[in-house]
Amino acid sequence: MNPLSESEHLPEQDADSKGSSLERMLRVLDLFTEASPIWAVDEMGAELGYTRSTIYRYVRELAEANLLFQVEAGRYALGARIITWDRQLRLSDPLVRAAQSLEHELPRWSEQQVWLICRLFKDQVVCIHQHGELFSEVSYSRGSPRPLFLGATSKAILANMTSRQHSQLFLENPDEVRASHLGHTWEQFRRSLQQLRRQGYVASAAEIDPGVYGLAAPIFDSDGKVVGSISCVRPIQARDIAQEAQQGAQMLALAQALSQCMAALTHSPRQPD
Repeated sequence: MNPLSESEHLPEQDADSKGSSLERMLRVLDLFTEASPIWAVDEMGAELGYTRSTIYRYVRELAEANLLFQVEAGRYALGARIITWDRQLRLSDPLVRAAQSLEHELPRWSEQQVWLICRLFKDQVVCIHQHGELFSEVSYSRGSPRPLFLGATSKAILANMTSRQHSQLFLENPDEVRASHLGHTWEQFRRSLQQLRRQGYVASAAEIDPGVYGLAAPIFDSDGKVVGSISCVRPIQARDIAQEAQQGAQMLALAQALSQCMAALTHSPRQPD
């Protein structure tokens, strides 16, 4: 039985006319978070400023595509196709596959440690793979977006972005830049990133999670463009400054191996179905 009545299917001019229909429909999916996993249709419309007929039409189309499913009358959660796509990414992403193949080479530096592989998606860093058990202080897990300006995991990526990207990010994110410990002026920000880039690896302590220390290095595609990072996250008590340069060199070697393995997988022939 269709939960939406015929009267609610009638098209009507949307109050929010910004962006294409696809962009506005995708905003519906963005409402679903860990904190708010279930939404009523009218609540979605009110949150996004969409007319009632528009939000009902979008929800109907998303549900028909299995991107949403109805948990009870008029209330929806993310649908089965999301789960299917996540499995497909786990199986097919060359960076995830490369990380899985190198897990046996990851050193054991601490009793409590987690290895994280993160990807840069446009201007957002997202954790796509983890190895090791997360301890209570760590908020990182697969699918978690990370702040671009905080933490070794993200700064290893940020430092290796282009000068044009750095300039644009500096201008568009003044509050994040001020909180990043990378300097308040453009010159300070630019020099801090240059220093991290020359060093190769990045270390940080308690920038995102209190009591947590991270060591990270960038991952590059075959064109030399930064696409992600590998990091080891440990309790801050496990930080050994005397060993940090040596561990940083190991991290760089692992990142290079990951980059090469990912490139090989990216360009490998497609397997027949």
